[in-house]
Order: sequence, then structure tokens, then C-alpha cells
Amino acid sequence: MALVASTSGRVALTRQMPVRCGRRVNLATPLTRNTDIVRCRAAAFESLNTDDLIPTKLELLKKVAGLNRGALASSNDKYEVSTYVDVLEEAVQSSGVPTDMNAVQGKWELIYSSVEQFRSSPFFWAFQEGLVQSRNISAEIFKFTDSLPGATIGAAFQTISFDTGKLISEVDLEVFPAIRGTVVTTSMVEADPPRNLNVTVQTTRVANSNVLPFVDNVSVPVQEIVEGIRGPGSTRVVVEITYVDTDMRIARTRPDGEIFVYRRV
Repeated sequence: MALVASTSGRVALTRQMPVRCGRRVNLATPLTRNTDIVRCRAAAFESLNTDDLIPTKLELLKKVAGLNRGALASSNDKYEVSTYVDVLEEAVQSSGVPTDMNAVQGKWELIYSSVEQFRSSPFFWAFQEGLVQSRNISAEIFKFTDSLPGATIGAAFQTISFDTGKLISEVDLEVFPAIRGTVVTTSMVEADPPRNLNVTVQTTRVANSNVLPFVDNVSVPVQEIVEGIRGPGSTRVVVEITYVDTDMRIARTRPDGEIFVYRRV
């Protein structure tokens, strides 16, 4: 495989992938449920500049635009989204080009989640993997939380900086009659090439509460509590960056592989 890097940072991919496609692959047409076509589309990207990922990326963005960050997604919607994501991921992985981890830095807004949106917060990753240590039990708890009367999940953001070594997660919540606030979780973060983020949850708090403003300065020491129960390292979780460019990022939590799609703010 020959890789040619330009001054703009784009990489031209020249290696051909041994996938047999019976007809010409149209990169701009919507995906179908035929996995062979998906593989052919991913293979087609092997001989193209990364700009040729744009049609699939735009189809993905168009699909998630009306899904309220995934809250309105049917099982068919989730299948279609995961298929677009698969094509982008396969194209990147097949290229052999390492993920530009520096591109992960900055502020990002969640635009799609394959699970409840509040689970984009590392606090809930640590809750599942570190404290409960059972994805089945956690899933039932999360379903109960999501079904609370009057509970509404608003915008969700992540701000990542390797200079400070911090990942700040902000999730807007409204529960019961007009009780609003933002759950702010602070974590340590470090890049683990070629494509992982190691995230260790430290604290969480509720900010901007319209009912209990005094709680803004009350921080819960999540790391201290969970590690006191489960032992050192139990609040550490791994996030895989499966796709990132100048304005979109796709991440998967491990080991469950849930999908989170973000746009740069």
C-alpha cells in the first residue's frame, strides 16, 4: 500500500483491497442491507483520497439529523446508522493509516447515540464497568432512569484536552416538573495510540440548577467512592476513536461497542 501525505494533512490511499464487486460501486447512493455492497464501498475507498468518504459521511449526518440524538431511532434507523458507521470504520481501518489523535481534542456535541443519550457521559461508563460490573444489570437501571416521568435529556457535550489531561462531559437534564440542570463529569484522559482514549472518571456534579443553585459547587468524588468499593483502576474505561476528521468524530465504548457520533462545536 502506498500512502501519499499532502501539506493539507490528507492522505491518498493507493492499496487495492481484495474484494470482488460484480458492478461499479456508486459511493453516493444510499446503503442497502446487502453486506457485500457495504464491503465493496469500503474497498472502493482504498484507491481514493479520503475526501471520497464524504458521500457516506453526509448520508450518515442526514440520517441522524431527525433522530434527536438517537432518542427517536427505531431499530431500522439504528441499523441504517450502524451500516454507515461500519463503512467509514472499515475504510479507515483497511487503509492502515493511524488515527490522528490530536484531532480528537476540542469541544464536541453529541448528535447520535445508539443507547440512551445520558450514557455518553463517562460517569455512566464507570458506573457500568467499574461499580456494577454487569452490562445486563446496568442496562435495566439505565432503562428505568430513562423512563422516569418527565425526564428529558437535552444537549450533551465533551471537551477534550491532552494539554490538561482532562475530558469534561456536560449533559443537560430535565426531570419532573421543570427541574433542570447540567451533569458535569470531569475525567482524566490520555491518548493510547493507535486509536484509544483511556478515560478515568474523577468527579461529577450538577451545574446550572434552576432549583438548587447551591449544589453547583458540590462535587461527588466518583473515583474515590468507586475505587474504595471495587479497587484501584475501577473507574478507568476505554473509548475507541473509530473515525475522526475536522468536524465529525465517531467513538465506541469498549467492550460493549455502543456508537456515539459527535460534531465539532
